[in-house]
Amino acid sequence: MRRLVISGGLVLTGPRWRPEPLDLLVVEGRIASVSGPGSFAEVDAERHDATGRLVIPGLVNGHTHSHTRHARGVNRDWTLETSLLHGPWLAAGLDGARGLELAELSATLTAVELLRSGCTGAFDLVAQVGLPDFERLSAVAGGYHGAGMRAVIAPMVADRSVHAAVPAIGGCCPPPARPSTAPSTDLVLAACRDWATYAPALPGISPALAPTIPAHCTPELITGLHALAREQGLRLHTHLAESLPQAASGEDRFGRSITAELGDLGVLDHHLTVAHAIWVDAADLALLAEAGAVAVTVPGSNLRLGSGVADTRAMLDAGIRLAVGTDGANSSDAYDQLDAARLAALLSRVGSRSPGGWLSVEETLSAATEGGAAACGWSQTGRLAPDHAADLALLDLGSSAFRPANDVPNQLLTAARAADVTDVFVAGRRVIADRAAVRVDVAAAESRFSELVAELHERQAPARRRGADEAAASAAALAQLRAQPRGDARLLPATSPLADPTAGEHRRPSS
Repeated sequence: MRRLVISGGLVLTGPRWRPEPLDLLVVEGRIASVSGPGSFAEVDAERHDATGRLVIPGLVNGHTHSHTRHARGVNRDWTLETSLLHGPWLAAGLDGARGLELAELSATLTAVELLRSGCTGAFDLVAQVGLPDFERLSAVAGGYHGAGMRAVIAPMVADRSVHAAVPAIGGCCPPPARPSTAPSTDLVLAACRDWATYAPALPGISPALAPTIPAHCTPELITGLHALAREQGLRLHTHLAESLPQAASGEDRFGRSITAELGDLGVLDHHLTVAHAIWVDAADLALLAEAGAVAVTVPGSNLRLGSGVADTRAMLDAGIRLAVGTDGANSSDAYDQLDAARLAALLSRVGSRSPGGWLSVEETLSAATEGGAAACGWSQTGRLAPDHAADLALLDLGSSAFRPANDVPNQLLTAARAADVTDVFVAGRRVIADRAAVRVDVAAAESRFSELVAELHERQAPARRRGADEAAASAAALAQLRAQPRGDARLLPATSPLADPTAGEHRRPSS
């Protein structure tokens, strides 16, 4: 029987989030006991000395995309819609074995980056051109498993194009400019059934399903995926009302809010995870809360794409379980869960609420751990407590972030960075040791990844130019949608004295 004792550390965990000197006994990858210093001195076990370390539950990323890692830094001024128009080349891969290798390396390196930020699990939504590819999804699963990280992996699917889903785009860039690649609903459902049924049985890895954006899916696809998810006991994950153009187009199409449409379709339930949820109102939040859905706030991406600020306080007040995510490298660049938690806390302060309405340290840490676990469907992850998975991260209490140690939980959010994470354990096995990946030759992986990405970008240059042309052609129409006044304002109005009236007039050209 595999036993591990982690001793000498300062333990910080929910629900109280008060640091205490405690030792942990881990048996077969799960926490068997948490007790005072020296409690397990006589236990026959492997030992890890955590003296001088803050021991926290592993953070859990409720929403990310490993397939966009190759696009880090390409976005200077994209909105969500610009990103969607670039979707065909962002989701593209290479042929044959090289494509599978790129998918696996993308997941491997994403996992290492997340692990180094103290994150031990993630919900990864993987986009592909055309139908979900079982082998490519399996390669993603292998990448996470190889790095030693937990993951829920979902093919991100649609059966309507962005041109059809957002008429402001379709009117400027009709299908003849670039024929829709959206496959038939029946074929999408069949491919998703294959993934749900036969996904690789790897420890810590599980399948899920993801109708990407409700307006990009027919009712038949959404309800079909929901039925399949319930049949197989899987999570369903979607992007909900992420941008104003998406919300407005959805409301025009459905005649009601996107959330209300999902409710009428019968897919709002406790197996559902929704990401972003920016352009929602009180009635929408009430529907999500009543259903028991989990909402993932994605602050870095929301800022980077100019989508708006999610009202996380309203979500919590409505009774919704809140999680935190990083999104992908095309929209927030860094797979850094600790930074995402910090941004979530800070963005709750934007607005007129008094400090009592801001996210507290405890609420934010809970969202970044147990909330993320709930988004992934993990009931015994995200807390350092008996019968929970031994997923944990150690941070250096000697770093400048904690000196002086006035309020350690607060400093974890406000001052600590990924560089302060020294060790990470998943299921009781050390996968980051002294800030280095244990199971991955990162230098070799990065070198090969760069070779494959260079080839991919050369081959996808025409598709990238088409995306840029369509983004330019639809920019004015989308700007009008963004400028529409709404009672649930989530963007700074252009008429505000804080807004720059010359923004965009002298922008540096993109490389």
